[in-house]
Amino acid sequence: MTVGTDGSRWGEAALRWAARHAWERGSELLVVSGEDAPSTRRITCDFPLLTVRIRATAEAPVAALVEASRESELLVLGCRGNRRRHLGLGSLVLPAVGAAECDTVVVRGADNAVDGRHRRVTAMISGGDEDASVVAHAADIALDRRCELRVLHAEPDPLTHHPISPERDSRAVLAAAEAHVGTLARRPVTVIEMVRAYAHEAVAACTDSDLLVVGRGASGAVTKTALHHAPCPVMVVHTVGVSPSPSTPGIGLATWSPCLPWPRGDRAPVHLERTTTGGF
Repeated sequence: MTVGTDGSRWGEAALRWAARHAWERGSELLVVSGEDAPSTRRITCDFPLLTVRIRATAEAPVAALVEASRESELLVLGCRGNRRRHLGLGSLVLPAVGAAECDTVVVRGADNAVDGRHRRVTAMISGGDEDASVVAHAADIALDRRCELRVLHAEPDPLTHHPISPERDSRAVLAAAEAHVGTLARRPVTVIEMVRAYAHEAVAACTDSDLLVVGRGASGAVTKTALHHAPCPVMVVHTVGVSPSPSTPGIGLATWSPCLPWPRGDRAPVHLERTTTGGF
């Protein structure tokens, strides 16, 4: 597991998030930073027996992170660093997420979410080829943290918007999600929901989650919305065999902005629900 940090507030938050995750999974943590590597003394004190390696490099940050991602199962970044002190994503985040060769977590949001106090992981599905992988990754982390898994599908009200295609029928998407959960050898307590809302509304409403898990997507629209606006850390699942948008390198993440401004236990029971709400 790799974390990139520059010693900024969000860089330190990413370091702590990654250390906790690596400690829970029994993994080694590689810390990639500039030539002035931050101290990891507090991390090693808080997470005993965690193996930490530090790689200080003068290489361009994105290139160094992408190189490290080739030997990692997860790359963790802060949402912005010393180069960008105001609201929004740092300039290195989107290119790094787009080019990484493993799953990526961008640490952002409220303190309760970053510290994992809500006890819930949310997987956002869309009816695409990545849904099974998104659900599996979210379930894996929920098991690590012994918390609830929510599988969420957002769809605008068909009475006021154009009908969706048969392959994207909401009932089919929810049934497929239930099937994906059913194939898992081990699974957490799970709730499956559909909400009548746009994706960006559903993302902004994830105020009770510790992690939002999304796929890269064919266009990357939901991914980019989550990275800009989620009130919690965001995991972007790297799914082999699902093609990103061909329009620009790195899934086009750096050229689009969304419509809003700037120790596992034994197998747990499954609770599946399908609910329809009036939106947010």
